[in-house]
Amino acid sequence: MDSIRIYSRLGGMSGMVKMRAFLEDKPGSLASFASLIASSGGNITVFHYDRSQDSRRVVAEADFGTVEEAAALAGAVAGKGLTVEPEMPVKDVVAVTRPDSVLELKVRLTHEPGTLAALAELLMGHGANVLYMLYNEDFDPESSDIAIALGSPEEADGLLVALNGSAYHYRVVYRGSDSEAVERIIGLKAVEKFFLRLSRLIGADDLEEVRSLVDSSQDLYMDLVGFYSEAGDNLDSADVFEKVLALGSMARGRTGDGFTVREMEAVDLPGGVRLLGFRMPTSEDVYIFEKSGEMALVDSGYGVYYEDIKRLMRDRGLDPARVRRILVTHADADHAGTSGMFEREFGSEVFLHRDSVGVLESGNRAFGGTGRLSRLNGFYTRLVNRFTEFCPPDKPRFYAGGGETEEFGGFRVLEHIDVFGLDIEVLLGLGGHIIGQVFFLERRAGLFFASDYLFNMRSLTVEEKDSLGVYKYLLINPNRDAALFREESELLKAAVIGL
Repeated sequence: MDSIRIYSRLGGMSGMVKMRAFLEDKPGSLASFASLIASSGGNITVFHYDRSQDSRRVVAEADFGTVEEAAALAGAVAGKGLTVEPEMPVKDVVAVTRPDSVLELKVRLTHEPGTLAALAELLMGHGANVLYMLYNEDFDPESSDIAIALGSPEEADGLLVALNGSAYHYRVVYRGSDSEAVERIIGLKAVEKFFLRLSRLIGADDLEEVRSLVDSSQDLYMDLVGFYSEAGDNLDSADVFEKVLALGSMARGRTGDGFTVREMEAVDLPGGVRLLGFRMPTSEDVYIFEKSGEMALVDSGYGVYYEDIKRLMRDRGLDPARVRRILVTHADADHAGTSGMFEREFGSEVFLHRDSVGVLESGNRAFGGTGRLSRLNGFYTRLVNRFTEFCPPDKPRFYAGGGETEEFGGFRVLEHIDVFGLDIEVLLGLGGHIIGQVFFLERRAGLFFASDYLFNMRSLTVEEKDSLGVYKYLLINPNRDAALFREESELLKAAVIGL
Protein backbone atom coordinates (compact mmCIF):
# COMPACT_ATOMS: atom_id res chain seq x y z
CA MET A 1 0.00 0.00 0.00
CA ASP A 2 1.46 3.39 -1.03
CA SER A 3 0.42 5.16 2.21
CA ILE A 4 3.44 7.46 2.70
CA ARG A 5 5.08 9.31 -0.15
CA ILE A 6 8.07 11.67 0.18
CA TYR A 7 8.82 14.40 -2.36
CA SER A 8 11.91 16.62 -2.71
CA ARG A 9 11.14 20.15 -3.85
CA LEU A 10 12.75 21.12 -7.15
CA GLY A 11 15.85 23.28 -6.77
CA GLY A 12 16.26 22.82 -3.01
CA MET A 13 16.92 20.45 -0.14
CA SER A 14 13.54 20.81 1.63
CA GLY A 15 11.06 17.95 1.67
CA MET A 16 7.33 17.33 1.65
CA VAL A 17 5.60 14.35 3.24
CA LYS A 18 2.20 13.21 1.96
CA MET A 19 0.65 10.47 4.02
CA ARG A 20 -2.50 8.51 4.64
CA ALA A 21 -2.50 7.16 8.18
CA PHE A 22 -4.97 5.02 10.10
CA LEU A 23 -5.49 5.96 13.75
CA GLU A 24 -7.50 4.62 16.66
CA ASP A 25 -11.02 6.00 16.67
CA LYS A 26 -10.85 7.74 20.04
CA PRO A 27 -10.31 11.26 21.44
CA GLY A 28 -6.68 12.33 21.30
CA SER A 29 -5.59 10.30 18.29
CA LEU A 30 -5.57 13.28 15.93
CA ALA A 31 -3.78 15.45 18.49
CA SER A 32 -1.05 12.86 18.96
CA PHE A 33 -0.61 12.53 15.21
CA ALA A 34 -0.46 16.30 14.62
CA SER A 35 1.98 16.67 17.54
CA LEU A 36 4.22 13.97 16.05
CA ILE A 37 4.46 16.01 12.84
CA ALA A 38 5.07 19.28 14.71
CA SER A 39 7.72 17.80 17.04
CA SER A 40 9.60 16.60 13.96
CA GLY A 41 9.76 20.17 12.62
CA GLY A 42 6.98 19.75 10.09
CA ASN A 43 4.65 22.51 9.04
CA ILE A 44 1.24 21.01 8.25
CA THR A 45 -0.11 22.27 4.94
CA VAL A 46 -3.07 19.88 4.55
CA PHE A 47 -4.94 17.97 7.25
CA HIS A 48 -8.20 16.21 6.47
CA TYR A 49 -10.17 13.85 8.71
CA ASP A 50 -13.81 12.85 8.19
CA ARG A 51 -15.33 10.13 10.37
CA SER A 52 -18.36 9.84 8.11
CA GLN A 53 -16.07 8.50 5.39
CA ASP A 54 -13.63 6.50 7.52
CA SER A 55 -13.41 6.80 11.29
CA ARG A 56 -9.69 5.88 11.29
CA ARG A 57 -8.19 7.51 8.22
CA VAL A 58 -6.48 10.89 8.14
CA VAL A 59 -4.81 12.45 5.11
CA ALA A 60 -2.02 14.94 5.77
CA GLU A 61 0.74 16.87 4.04
CA ALA A 62 3.62 18.66 5.77
CA ASP A 63 6.67 20.67 4.76
CA PHE A 64 10.09 19.95 6.32
CA GLY A 65 13.39 21.78 6.19
CA THR A 66 15.24 18.78 4.76
CA VAL A 67 14.46 15.57 2.97
CA GLU A 68 16.17 13.71 5.83
CA GLU A 69 13.71 15.16 8.38
CA ALA A 70 10.83 14.20 6.14
CA ALA A 71 12.15 10.67 5.83
CA ALA A 72 12.62 10.46 9.60
CA LEU A 73 8.96 11.38 10.16
CA ALA A 74 7.82 8.78 7.67
CA GLY A 75 9.80 6.16 9.54
CA ALA A 76 8.40 7.28 12.91
CA VAL A 77 4.81 7.15 11.66
CA ALA A 78 5.30 3.74 10.07
CA GLY A 79 6.98 2.51 13.25
CA LYS A 80 3.84 3.31 15.23
CA GLY A 81 1.79 1.08 12.95
CA LEU A 82 -0.47 3.91 11.86
CA THR A 83 -0.65 3.00 8.19
CA VAL A 84 -2.30 -0.41 8.32
CA GLU A 85 -5.69 -0.37 6.68
CA PRO A 86 -8.37 -2.69 8.10
CA GLU A 87 -9.06 -5.67 5.83
CA MET A 88 -12.54 -6.58 7.07
CA PRO A 89 -15.49 -4.46 8.21
CA VAL A 90 -15.55 -4.05 11.97
CA LYS A 91 -18.18 -2.77 14.35
CA ASP A 92 -18.24 0.99 14.47
CA VAL A 93 -18.11 2.71 17.84
CA VAL A 94 -20.98 5.06 18.68
CA ALA A 95 -19.49 8.16 20.30
CA VAL A 96 -22.25 10.70 19.60
CA THR A 97 -25.37 9.84 21.56
CA ARG A 98 -26.94 13.28 22.04
CA PRO A 99 -27.24 16.23 19.68
CA ASP A 100 -26.86 19.06 22.18
CA SER A 101 -23.14 18.46 22.75
CA VAL A 102 -22.08 18.73 19.09
CA LEU A 103 -20.24 21.82 17.83
CA GLU A 104 -19.17 22.85 14.36
CA LEU A 105 -16.55 25.61 14.42
CA LYS A 106 -14.50 27.71 12.04
CA VAL A 107 -11.28 28.58 13.89
CA ARG A 108 -8.74 31.21 12.87
CA LEU A 109 -5.12 30.02 13.12
CA THR A 110 -1.70 31.66 13.06
CA HIS A 111 0.13 30.51 9.96
CA GLU A 112 3.17 28.91 11.59
CA PRO A 113 4.42 25.40 12.47
CA GLY A 114 2.74 23.72 15.44
CA THR A 115 -0.45 25.82 15.42
CA LEU A 116 -2.78 23.03 14.31
CA ALA A 117 -1.14 20.59 16.75
CA ALA A 118 -1.68 23.05 19.62
CA LEU A 119 -5.37 23.38 18.75
CA ALA A 120 -5.73 19.60 18.55
CA GLU A 121 -4.11 19.24 21.98
CA LEU A 122 -6.51 21.80 23.48
CA LEU A 123 -9.45 19.82 22.07
CA MET A 124 -7.99 16.60 23.46
CA GLY A 125 -7.57 18.21 26.90
CA HIS A 126 -11.32 18.83 27.01
CA GLY A 127 -12.25 15.31 25.91
CA ALA A 128 -13.51 16.48 22.53
CA ASN A 129 -14.06 13.77 19.94
CA VAL A 130 -13.21 15.20 16.52
CA LEU A 131 -15.83 14.34 13.91
CA TYR A 132 -14.35 16.35 11.08
CA MET A 133 -11.24 18.49 10.61
CA LEU A 134 -10.12 20.22 7.44
CA TYR A 135 -7.12 22.50 7.06
CA ASN A 136 -5.72 23.34 3.64
CA GLU A 137 -2.99 25.93 3.29
CA ASP A 138 -3.75 26.56 -0.37
CA PHE A 139 -7.42 27.19 0.31
CA ASP A 140 -7.08 29.27 3.50
CA PRO A 141 -3.79 29.26 5.45
CA GLU A 142 -5.37 30.81 8.56
CA SER A 143 -8.61 28.87 8.98
CA SER A 144 -9.67 25.37 9.96
CA ASP A 145 -13.14 23.80 9.82
CA ILE A 146 -13.82 21.49 12.75
CA ALA A 147 -16.84 19.47 13.97
CA ILE A 148 -16.55 17.97 17.46
CA ALA A 149 -18.65 16.11 20.00
CA LEU A 150 -18.34 16.38 23.77
CA GLY A 151 -19.92 14.46 26.60
CA SER A 152 -22.47 17.09 27.58
CA PRO A 153 -23.63 20.64 26.80
CA GLU A 154 -21.71 21.81 29.88
CA GLU A 155 -18.46 20.36 28.50
CA ALA A 156 -19.18 22.11 25.19
CA ASP A 157 -19.54 25.39 27.11
CA GLY A 158 -16.24 24.69 28.88
CA LEU A 159 -14.42 24.15 25.60
CA LEU A 160 -15.70 27.43 24.17
CA VAL A 161 -14.51 29.22 27.32
CA ALA A 162 -11.08 27.59 26.91
CA LEU A 163 -10.88 28.70 23.28
CA ASN A 164 -11.62 32.24 24.38
CA GLY A 165 -9.01 32.01 27.13
CA SER A 166 -6.39 30.84 24.65
CA ALA A 167 -7.16 33.84 22.41
CA TYR A 168 -8.52 31.76 19.53
CA HIS A 169 -10.85 33.56 17.18
CA TYR A 170 -13.66 31.25 16.14
CA ARG A 171 -17.19 31.21 14.88
CA VAL A 172 -19.82 28.67 15.92
CA VAL A 173 -21.29 27.41 12.66
CA TYR A 174 -23.61 24.92 14.33
CA ARG A 175 -24.50 23.84 17.82
CA GLY A 176 -26.61 20.71 18.00
CA SER A 177 -30.13 21.27 19.23
CA ASP A 178 -32.19 18.42 17.84
CA SER A 179 -31.66 14.97 16.39
CA GLU A 180 -32.90 15.89 12.93
CA ALA A 181 -30.32 18.64 12.49
CA VAL A 182 -27.38 16.76 13.98
CA GLU A 183 -27.77 14.03 11.38
CA ARG A 184 -26.56 16.53 8.81
CA ILE A 185 -23.40 17.43 10.72
CA ILE A 186 -20.29 16.69 8.69
CA GLY A 187 -18.25 13.86 10.15
CA LEU A 188 -21.13 12.07 11.85
CA LYS A 189 -20.83 8.34 11.14
CA ALA A 190 -23.66 6.40 9.58
CA VAL A 191 -23.92 4.29 12.74
CA GLU A 192 -24.33 7.43 14.85
CA LYS A 193 -27.04 8.81 12.60
CA PHE A 194 -28.68 5.39 12.93
CA PHE A 195 -28.31 5.54 16.73
CA LEU A 196 -30.03 8.91 16.95
CA ARG A 197 -32.86 7.93 14.62
CA LEU A 198 -33.31 4.61 16.40
CA SER A 199 -33.54 6.41 19.75
CA ARG A 200 -36.38 8.52 18.37
CA LEU A 201 -38.11 5.53 16.81
CA ILE A 202 -38.36 3.38 19.93
CA GLY A 203 -38.46 6.25 22.41
CA ALA A 204 -35.82 4.60 24.58
CA ASP A 205 -34.28 6.57 27.45
CA ASP A 206 -31.85 3.74 28.19
CA LEU A 207 -28.79 4.42 26.02
CA GLU A 208 -27.44 0.93 26.64
CA GLU A 209 -30.57 -0.62 25.19
CA VAL A 210 -30.21 1.45 22.04
CA ARG A 211 -26.50 0.58 21.86
CA SER A 212 -27.43 -3.08 22.10
CA LEU A 213 -29.86 -2.77 19.19
CA VAL A 214 -27.21 -0.92 17.18
CA ASP A 215 -24.78 -3.77 17.87
CA SER A 216 -27.34 -6.29 16.61
CA SER A 217 -27.85 -4.17 13.50
CA GLN A 218 -24.12 -4.03 12.83
CA ASP A 219 -23.86 -7.81 13.30
CA LEU A 220 -26.75 -8.16 10.87
CA TYR A 221 -24.90 -5.95 8.39
CA MET A 222 -21.67 -7.95 8.59
CA ASP A 223 -23.52 -11.23 8.05
CA LEU A 224 -25.48 -9.73 5.15
CA VAL A 225 -22.20 -8.64 3.54
CA GLY A 226 -21.22 -12.28 3.24
CA PHE A 227 -24.52 -13.34 1.69
CA TYR A 228 -24.74 -10.51 -0.81
CA SER A 229 -21.07 -10.64 -1.82
CA GLU A 230 -21.60 -14.21 -2.99
CA ALA A 231 -24.27 -12.87 -5.34
CA GLY A 232 -21.91 -10.18 -6.58
CA ASP A 233 -23.60 -7.32 -4.69
CA ASN A 234 -21.88 -4.88 -2.36
CA LEU A 235 -23.69 -3.56 0.69
CA ASP A 236 -23.20 -0.26 2.43
CA SER A 237 -23.87 -0.19 6.17
CA ALA A 238 -26.04 2.92 5.76
CA ASP A 239 -28.32 1.01 3.37
CA VAL A 240 -28.76 -1.78 5.91
CA PHE A 241 -29.48 0.74 8.67
CA GLU A 242 -32.15 2.34 6.46
CA LYS A 243 -33.81 -1.04 5.99
CA VAL A 244 -33.68 -1.76 9.73
CA LEU A 245 -35.31 1.60 10.44
CA ALA A 246 -37.91 0.88 7.76
CA LEU A 247 -38.62 -2.41 9.51
CA GLY A 248 -39.30 -0.63 12.78
CA SER A 249 -41.15 2.29 11.23
CA MET A 250 -43.56 0.10 9.28
CA ALA A 251 -45.20 -1.11 12.48
CA ARG A 252 -44.59 1.75 14.91
CA GLY A 253 -45.69 4.38 12.41
CA ARG A 254 -49.08 2.72 11.88
CA THR A 255 -50.46 2.84 15.41
CA GLY A 256 -53.06 5.21 16.87
CA ASP A 257 -54.44 7.53 14.21
CA GLY A 258 -52.29 5.75 11.60
CA PHE A 259 -53.80 2.32 12.33
CA THR A 260 -55.86 0.95 9.46
CA VAL A 261 -56.97 -2.57 8.58
CA ARG A 262 -58.35 -4.36 5.56
CA GLU A 263 -61.45 -6.14 6.76
CA MET A 264 -62.93 -9.20 5.13
CA GLU A 265 -66.69 -9.72 4.98
CA ALA A 266 -67.93 -11.53 8.08
CA VAL A 267 -68.71 -15.22 7.53
CA ASP A 268 -71.61 -16.94 9.32
CA LEU A 269 -70.64 -20.45 10.44
CA PRO A 270 -72.65 -23.35 11.89
CA GLY A 271 -73.93 -22.94 15.44
CA GLY A 272 -74.28 -19.16 15.33
CA VAL A 273 -70.54 -18.51 15.11
CA ARG A 274 -69.22 -15.55 13.12
CA LEU A 275 -65.74 -15.36 11.60
CA LEU A 276 -64.17 -11.91 11.28
CA GLY A 277 -60.87 -11.32 9.52
CA PHE A 278 -58.54 -8.33 9.60
CA ARG A 279 -55.31 -7.67 7.74
CA MET A 280 -53.07 -5.55 9.94
CA PRO A 281 -51.15 -2.54 8.53
CA THR A 282 -48.03 -4.67 8.05
CA SER A 283 -49.92 -7.42 6.17
CA GLU A 284 -50.31 -10.14 8.81
CA ASP A 285 -53.85 -11.41 9.47
CA VAL A 286 -55.84 -11.69 12.71
CA TYR A 287 -59.02 -13.78 12.72
CA ILE A 288 -61.78 -13.72 15.33
CA PHE A 289 -64.31 -16.48 16.01
CA GLU A 290 -67.21 -14.84 17.84
CA LYS A 291 -70.35 -16.25 19.43
CA SER A 292 -72.63 -14.33 21.78
CA GLY A 293 -69.83 -11.85 22.45
CA GLU A 294 -67.29 -14.52 23.40
CA MET A 295 -64.17 -14.62 21.21
CA ALA A 296 -61.30 -16.86 20.15
CA LEU A 297 -58.48 -15.50 18.01
CA VAL A 298 -56.32 -17.14 15.39
CA ASP A 299 -53.03 -15.23 15.71
CA SER A 300 -52.85 -11.87 17.42
CA GLY A 301 -50.71 -9.34 15.51
CA TYR A 302 -47.71 -7.27 16.59
CA GLY A 303 -47.59 -6.22 20.22
CA VAL A 304 -47.36 -2.57 19.23
CA TYR A 305 -50.93 -2.88 17.88
CA TYR A 306 -52.43 -4.09 21.15
CA GLU A 307 -54.38 -0.93 22.02
CA ASP A 308 -55.43 -0.54 18.38
CA ILE A 309 -56.75 -4.11 18.21
CA LYS A 310 -58.76 -3.62 21.40
CA ARG A 311 -60.21 -0.39 19.98
CA LEU A 312 -61.00 -2.24 16.72
CA MET A 313 -62.97 -4.82 18.70
CA ARG A 314 -64.88 -2.19 20.68
CA ASP A 315 -65.76 -0.31 17.49
CA ARG A 316 -67.51 -3.49 16.33
CA GLY A 317 -69.38 -3.98 19.56
CA LEU A 318 -66.99 -6.57 20.98
CA ASP A 319 -65.41 -6.54 24.44
CA PRO A 320 -61.68 -7.50 24.36
CA ALA A 321 -62.02 -8.79 27.92
CA ARG A 322 -64.05 -11.67 26.43
CA VAL A 323 -61.19 -13.05 24.34
CA ARG A 324 -61.12 -16.53 25.85
CA ARG A 325 -58.55 -18.23 23.64
CA ILE A 326 -55.79 -17.35 21.22
CA LEU A 327 -54.67 -20.08 18.83
CA VAL A 328 -51.17 -19.16 17.66
CA THR A 329 -49.91 -20.67 14.41
CA HIS A 330 -46.24 -19.94 15.18
CA ALA A 331 -43.96 -17.84 17.35
CA ASP A 332 -43.10 -14.97 14.97
CA ALA A 333 -43.79 -11.52 16.44
CA ASP A 334 -46.48 -10.66 13.89
CA HIS A 335 -48.49 -13.75 14.84
CA ALA A 336 -48.01 -13.99 18.61
CA GLY A 337 -47.06 -10.41 19.53
CA THR A 338 -50.10 -9.41 21.61
CA SER A 339 -50.86 -12.89 22.98
CA GLY A 340 -49.06 -12.29 26.28
CA MET A 341 -50.82 -8.94 26.68
CA PHE A 342 -54.26 -10.54 26.36
CA GLU A 343 -53.13 -13.24 28.78
CA ARG A 344 -51.94 -10.77 31.40
CA GLU A 345 -54.80 -8.28 31.16
CA PHE A 346 -57.76 -10.57 30.59
CA GLY A 347 -56.57 -14.10 31.43
CA SER A 348 -56.94 -15.26 27.82
CA GLU A 349 -55.65 -18.80 27.27
CA VAL A 350 -52.86 -18.92 24.68
CA PHE A 351 -52.16 -22.08 22.68
CA LEU A 352 -48.71 -22.74 21.16
CA HIS A 353 -46.78 -25.70 19.89
CA ARG A 354 -44.25 -26.92 22.44
CA ASP A 355 -41.34 -26.37 20.04
CA SER A 356 -42.17 -22.65 19.98
CA VAL A 357 -40.64 -22.39 23.44
CA GLY A 358 -37.21 -22.90 21.89
CA VAL A 359 -37.84 -20.02 19.49
CA LEU A 360 -39.00 -17.73 22.30
CA GLU A 361 -36.24 -18.59 24.75
CA SER A 362 -33.43 -18.39 22.18
CA GLY A 363 -34.75 -15.17 20.63
CA ASN A 364 -34.10 -16.71 17.23
CA ARG A 365 -36.85 -17.58 14.77
CA ALA A 366 -34.42 -20.02 13.09
CA PHE A 367 -34.04 -22.01 16.33
CA GLY A 368 -32.85 -25.51 15.55
CA GLY A 369 -30.99 -24.41 12.45
CA THR A 370 -27.26 -23.81 12.01
CA GLY A 371 -24.92 -21.66 9.94
CA ARG A 372 -24.95 -18.05 8.79
CA LEU A 373 -28.67 -18.02 7.98
CA SER A 374 -29.44 -18.98 11.57
CA ARG A 375 -27.19 -16.17 12.86
CA LEU A 376 -28.88 -13.71 10.54
CA ASN A 377 -32.29 -14.73 11.82
CA GLY A 378 -31.11 -14.27 15.39
CA PHE A 379 -30.18 -10.63 14.86
CA TYR A 380 -33.37 -10.02 12.87
CA THR A 381 -35.56 -11.62 15.57
CA ARG A 382 -34.04 -9.48 18.29
CA LEU A 383 -34.68 -6.30 16.31
CA VAL A 384 -38.21 -7.03 15.16
CA ASN A 385 -39.25 -8.25 18.62
CA ARG A 386 -38.06 -5.01 20.21
CA PHE A 387 -39.44 -2.73 17.50
CA THR A 388 -42.88 -4.33 17.64
CA GLU A 389 -43.03 -4.85 21.44
CA PHE A 390 -43.38 -8.61 21.22
CA CYS A 391 -45.08 -10.00 24.34
CA PRO A 392 -45.30 -13.82 24.37
CA PRO A 393 -47.47 -15.60 26.94
CA ASP A 394 -46.11 -16.45 30.39
CA LYS A 395 -48.10 -19.66 30.74
CA PRO A 396 -48.98 -21.05 27.30
CA ARG A 397 -51.03 -24.18 26.79
CA PHE A 398 -49.34 -26.56 24.36
CA TYR A 399 -51.15 -28.40 21.61
CA ALA A 400 -51.49 -31.98 22.79
CA GLY A 401 -49.58 -33.96 20.17
CA GLY A 402 -49.95 -37.26 21.97
CA GLY A 403 -50.01 -40.68 20.37
CA GLU A 404 -52.52 -39.86 17.66
CA THR A 405 -51.91 -41.38 14.25
CA GLU A 406 -54.51 -39.30 12.42
CA GLU A 407 -53.23 -37.14 9.57
CA PHE A 408 -54.50 -34.87 6.82
CA GLY A 409 -52.76 -34.14 3.54
CA GLY A 410 -49.40 -35.38 4.80
CA PHE A 411 -49.59 -33.47 8.10
CA ARG A 412 -50.09 -35.08 11.50
CA VAL A 413 -53.19 -34.04 13.42
CA LEU A 414 -52.05 -33.08 16.91
CA GLU A 415 -55.48 -32.62 18.46
CA HIS A 416 -59.03 -31.39 17.98
CA ILE A 417 -59.97 -28.14 19.74
CA ASP A 418 -63.59 -27.18 20.32
CA VAL A 419 -64.16 -23.50 19.47
CA PHE A 420 -67.80 -22.60 20.13
CA GLY A 421 -68.88 -25.98 18.75
CA LEU A 422 -66.50 -25.89 15.76
CA ASP A 423 -64.08 -28.80 15.44
CA ILE A 424 -60.67 -27.20 14.85
CA GLU A 425 -58.04 -29.73 13.81
CA VAL A 426 -54.47 -28.72 14.64
CA LEU A 427 -52.04 -29.92 11.96
CA LEU A 428 -48.31 -29.99 12.64
CA GLY A 429 -46.19 -28.41 9.93
CA LEU A 430 -42.83 -29.79 8.81
CA GLY A 431 -40.85 -26.78 10.03
CA GLY A 432 -39.89 -25.20 6.71
CA HIS A 433 -40.91 -21.68 7.71
CA ILE A 434 -40.27 -21.93 11.46
CA ILE A 435 -40.16 -24.75 13.97
CA GLY A 436 -43.43 -25.30 15.84
CA GLN A 437 -45.63 -24.14 12.95
CA VAL A 438 -49.20 -25.44 12.95
CA PHE A 439 -52.16 -25.09 10.59
CA PHE A 440 -55.88 -25.14 11.45
CA LEU A 441 -58.64 -27.03 9.62
CA GLU A 442 -62.40 -26.98 10.15
CA ARG A 443 -63.79 -29.48 7.65
CA ARG A 444 -67.50 -28.83 8.10
CA ALA A 445 -67.13 -25.09 7.50
CA GLY A 446 -64.46 -25.57 4.83
CA LEU A 447 -61.91 -23.41 6.67
CA PHE A 448 -58.15 -23.81 6.40
CA PHE A 449 -55.63 -21.45 8.04
CA ALA A 450 -52.29 -21.85 6.23
CA SER A 451 -50.47 -18.98 7.93
CA ASP A 452 -47.56 -17.53 5.87
CA TYR A 453 -47.73 -20.33 3.28
CA LEU A 454 -50.54 -19.78 0.80
CA PHE A 455 -51.57 -16.27 -0.21
CA ASN A 456 -52.64 -14.40 -3.29
CA MET A 457 -49.90 -11.95 -4.33
CA ARG A 458 -52.45 -10.00 -6.39
CA SER A 459 -54.35 -9.21 -3.20
CA LEU A 460 -51.39 -7.29 -1.73
CA THR A 461 -51.15 -3.53 -1.87
CA VAL A 462 -48.01 -1.74 -3.06
CA GLU A 463 -47.18 -0.92 0.56
CA GLU A 464 -47.56 -4.55 1.60
CA LYS A 465 -45.29 -5.68 -1.23
CA ASP A 466 -42.72 -3.08 -0.16
CA SER A 467 -42.78 -4.41 3.39
CA LEU A 468 -42.18 -7.94 2.12
CA GLY A 469 -39.20 -6.54 0.19
CA VAL A 470 -37.69 -5.22 3.43
CA TYR A 471 -38.07 -8.63 5.08
CA LYS A 472 -36.41 -10.34 2.14
CA TYR A 473 -33.54 -7.81 2.06
CA LEU A 474 -32.72 -8.33 5.75
CA LEU A 475 -33.47 -12.04 6.02
CA ILE A 476 -32.33 -13.23 2.56
CA ASN A 477 -34.92 -15.97 3.00
CA PRO A 478 -37.67 -15.80 5.65
CA ASN A 479 -37.85 -19.59 5.85
CA ARG A 480 -35.84 -21.80 8.15
CA ASP A 481 -35.48 -24.43 5.41
CA ALA A 482 -36.36 -23.19 1.91
CA ALA A 483 -36.58 -26.65 0.31
CA LEU A 484 -38.81 -27.95 3.10
CA PHE A 485 -40.98 -24.84 2.86
CA ARG A 486 -41.58 -25.51 -0.85
CA GLU A 487 -42.49 -29.12 -0.08
CA GLU A 488 -44.96 -28.00 2.59
CA SER A 489 -46.49 -25.42 0.28
CA GLU A 490 -47.18 -28.07 -2.36
CA LEU A 491 -48.72 -30.39 0.24
CA LEU A 492 -50.90 -27.55 1.53
CA LYS A 493 -52.11 -26.61 -1.94
CA ALA A 494 -53.07 -30.19 -2.65
CA ALA A 495 -54.81 -30.52 0.71
CA VAL A 496 -56.83 -27.33 0.24
CA ILE A 497 -57.86 -28.27 -3.30
CA GLY A 498 -58.93 -31.67 -2.02
CA LEU A 499 -61.24 -30.32 0.69
